[in-house]
Amino acid sequence: MQIERLEDWAGQDVVDTEGEKIGKLEDVLFEVGRDDPAYGYVKTGILGRHLSLVPLAGATVTRDHVRVTYAKEQVRDAPQLESCGIVAGAAESAVRSHYGLDSAGAGKTYESAGARREREARARAADERADELERLAERKAAEARESEADAERRHESARSSEQERDQALSEAQQLRQEARDAKRGPGGSTG
Repeated sequence: MQIERLEDWAGQDVVDTEGEKIGKLEDVLFEVGRDDPAYGYVKTGILGRHLSLVPLAGATVTRDHVRVTYAKEQVRDAPQLESCGIVAGAAESAVRSHYGLDSAGAGKTYESAGARREREARARAADERADELERLAERKAAEARESEADAERRHESARSSEQERDQALSEAQQLRQEARDAKRGPGGSTG
């Protein structure tokens, strides 16, 4: 059976080349930035207390198990890990050396499917929050533009009111002058 999403096989038995059970697949490691599974975390030992890495190159799956291309003893003797997550540097080099893999891939960083899901979830959450903040910023910018437009309308209205006031005062002064002139009568005397 072709391996498409080996990380979905967590919990399945892992068997060696002879079909002998090694342990249970706990998680899968990917080279950071790549989608091909590189290693499997396998719980081995009594009660699955040990966590070993096994290369997945050449692995196959059936309904019941994942078959790796290494012997049970070699997987069980592999360097033990504390937990699933990120593997890099000396830990990855020790695993590579244990399985006799070439050093061409040394120095790379590998992350478990679980760590990848968590990282991708954080990235999605950050993107969603950034989108939310951008929408908020756009709303605030629109509100600011509307406030500026309202302020401009109010300012224009105030200018118009001032002009009307000035015109009314000017007309009032003119009418008062006409009233004074009318009170004086012809020739300028008041009567």
